[in-house]
Amino acid sequence: MDCGHTFCNDCWRQHFKVQIGEGQARTIRCMSHRCGVVCDEEKVCALLKSDCGTRSSSAGGAGGVCGGSSSGGGDGTNVSSDGGVKEAAGALEKYTRSLALSYVEDNARVQFCPRVPWCGHAIQVDGDPFVEPECACGKVFCFKWDEWDEKIHGDSETRNWFMANTKPCPKCQKPVEKNGGCNLVMCKCGQAFCWLCGAATGTAHTWQKIEGHSCGRWKDEMDRKIDAAARNHQRYMHYFERYKLHMDSYNKEGAKRTDLLKRIGEMVETGIEARDYTWLVRAMDQLKVARGVLSNSYAFAYFFFGGEMYKDNFSEQENQRNQTLFEDYQQRLESEVERLSGLVEDCSGSLTIDADARVQVINSTVSIESRIIKFFEMIETDLYGQLQSCSAQIAVYRSKRNLVA
Repeated sequence: MDCGHTFCNDCWRQHFKVQIGEGQARTIRCMSHRCGVVCDEEKVCALLKSDCGTRSSSAGGAGGVCGGSSSGGGDGTNVSSDGGVKEAAGALEKYTRSLALSYVEDNARVQFCPRVPWCGHAIQVDGDPFVEPECACGKVFCFKWDEWDEKIHGDSETRNWFMANTKPCPKCQKPVEKNGGCNLVMCKCGQAFCWLCGAATGTAHTWQKIEGHSCGRWKDEMDRKIDAAARNHQRYMHYFERYKLHMDSYNKEGAKRTDLLKRIGEMVETGIEARDYTWLVRAMDQLKVARGVLSNSYAFAYFFFGGEMYKDNFSEQENQRNQTLFEDYQQRLESEVERLSGLVEDCSGSLTIDADARVQVINSTVSIESRIIKFFEMIETDLYGQLQSCSAQIAVYRSKRNLVA
């Protein structure tokens, strides 16, 4: 290795396997005592690869330089060799995968695709990082803004719901939901406790108080915490449900496009008719792009209006005015998207060309494109342009992306 310490290849291979098996694949260090030099990646790969090749081509063989010996011969040796090949191949696979993960995590211009479940891809962006790349799996995402994905796939809102609707039992610590009006709550473990302050109590009580217990000033504080958690959760669900609605539609648009092209191809092959459906395919592509914009607009609104991220930049009145402006643009785009969706559904169902319907689809497609552009310009100018304590950027809208006939 680069540090100059020398051991036989068999010892190095065994050291590598042990380190990889213990989860140290990213920083395999020299096995010499007190040497902290990280082993060269190419040498690690070369030795593990040679181990796979040597074992697979040899049924037995002499022991290693360090005195290791092979056991038995015949069938027993073949089994041992096969096991060694699998072990070396497994270690090599883990090591190369760990190197790839390390490259992605350490490189600011590379990110894993946020699709759930993960598609197995990572995306590298050259140039402006404020973009919305499209993964090979079809997922389009904001390269520099992953707070929303972390939130919807994490457990922060689950914790909010539990905080708003349950209290931990003071004995077993399991969450207990209050299902009645009395402040005495009974856990399944048999422990009674006060819903207001969470303290363990006896079971003697009336509707007004619990015998031998008083939580006094805790009531207002606990009520505030519960109310705040409930409001935050309800606000999150408002935006999340609309985000998911458009994202589900976004995912369906691709399948609808594929089905349409398949049906058009079958009609052409059978000689039934050969007409130009480019306008219809383009409308479907525009719908997919618009669904992506709308779904992300709800994630944007969750953070920008009423959240913690920009609260120091606007007064309550300014924030309300900005939100009204934003929702006006959002709803106008949304209404036109639903209109085009209905038109496309009718036209693609029968594949009959009605001149009026065709004109309506084309006009609606152009209108949606224009509304998206104006939506982005409004956010850039009227919202981000007012920020004082921080700066922000919106990914540039590329009107031709995904609009391929």
